[in-house]
Amino acid sequence: TSVLQECRAFIAAWLPGSEGTGIADVLFGDYAPTGKLSHSWPRHMNQIPINVGDPNYDPLFPYGFGLTY
Repeated sequence: TSVLQECRAFIAAWLPGSEGTGIADVLFGDYAPTGKLSHSWPRHMNQIPINVGDPNYDPLFPYGFGLTY
């Protein structure tokens, strides 16, 4: 998380394989990325599984976080 605090943006590419060209387009500024998280992003590994409404729900990035569509 200390690295994320220094970043202006974060892209989770998750093994893009044949779609790596699309990720390159975003990184080189040829395409403006959009999207929102489809799940909560845990702050610590001991939060897994993490669900909205859990007693200790304190994600690094909450469900739906991100850029607008």
